[in-house]
Amino acid sequence: MPVLVALTALLPLGMHMLLPALPSIAREFGAPIHTIQWAVTGFMIAVAVAQLVYGPLSDRYGRRAPLLVGLLIFAAGSLVCAAAPNTWVLLLGRVIQGAGACTGIVLGRAMVRDVYSTERSSTLLAYVSMALMMVPGMAPIIGGVLLSWLGWRWPFLLNACIGVALFAIAWRLRETHLVRLKMPSLLALVRDFGLLMRKPAFVFPALATSFPSAGFFGFVSIAPALLDDRLQVPPDRYGFYFFMLPLGYFIGSFLATRLTPRLGGAVMALAGFTLAALFSLGMVAMVLTTELSALKVFLAVGLINGSMGLSVPTLQVRAMSADPRLIGAASGLLGFLQMAFGALGTQVLGALYDATALPPAAVLLTTTVLAVTMVVLGRERRAG
Repeated sequence: MPVLVALTALLPLGMHMLLPALPSIAREFGAPIHTIQWAVTGFMIAVAVAQLVYGPLSDRYGRRAPLLVGLLIFAAGSLVCAAAPNTWVLLLGRVIQGAGACTGIVLGRAMVRDVYSTERSSTLLAYVSMALMMVPGMAPIIGGVLLSWLGWRWPFLLNACIGVALFAIAWRLRETHLVRLKMPSLLALVRDFGLLMRKPAFVFPALATSFPSAGFFGFVSIAPALLDDRLQVPPDRYGFYFFMLPLGYFIGSFLATRLTPRLGGAVMALAGFTLAALFSLGMVAMVLTTELSALKVFLAVGLINGSMGLSVPTLQVRAMSADPRLIGAASGLLGFLQMAFGALGTQVLGALYDATALPPAAVLLTTTVLAVTMVVLGRERRAG
């Protein structure tokens, strides 16, 4: 489990360590912040697409071999970013980096589901999520310090070193997927994904966890500009505000490990997203009626994150359990939807950015309400 936690942490590490450097990169390359935001969006699109590949590959060849390849791709992409002479090479490196970063989270989830029952998997994924969500809090702190001391290229060099170190650790992992499936053709792969998308047992929990990704990642992508432009917060302090977001999710996931066995996954799924929607409504009201501050904004998003932590682990396991033959494919498709919605959120909020917290608050409210709707529809479909 500690190794799986480290592997799944690779994605948020690659994603969030860059965030404090976005305004500095924009100034160095003379690019508008909306263009530099593609360093986030391109990373997420690569993560989304690559997950569709790693899942089926792992069903055919096992979890270990695709994992090792992905770690090498992540390290190579990090080096491209570190040496980037202009915006376009940086964006290319981010795409390569994202294509490798997702391997840990996709195959880590599948490994847990390979070994444990559905109920036990829910509890263990909640523990993994608790540890995993601490990384987005630590990564901007590390990135901000490296930016202030050494420059924006050094976080990428550190990412490359971490990728190589994890490769050495993952080399010693044993294989967990022993019953191999035949590698599907492209047509069969599309058919498998289509089969999953026709299963309500997959669609409703997958969409319930994907809609909030648009709000969360959209907020994360514009938060550095908001702190820099409006609130005059220096880069080395970004991480301390960002830490509120994973801390909230950590607390929510911890409560989920205690409450889910007692109350059941259905209750937790609905309760968590309902609380998230109420906190999002409170954030909109706060932005409209009070003076804007970094503490208020990040505390509000931290509470929303904590509420989602009550629901997400259970819904992830339900989505992956929709078809026992396609656990790897379901994990990949689930990750694709979450990252695709997240990438959409970064571009929507980039276009709406007006140096206030109102657009992200409105998007968070919209996406959490949609998540509640998906959970309710899923319950009604199961009851029917």
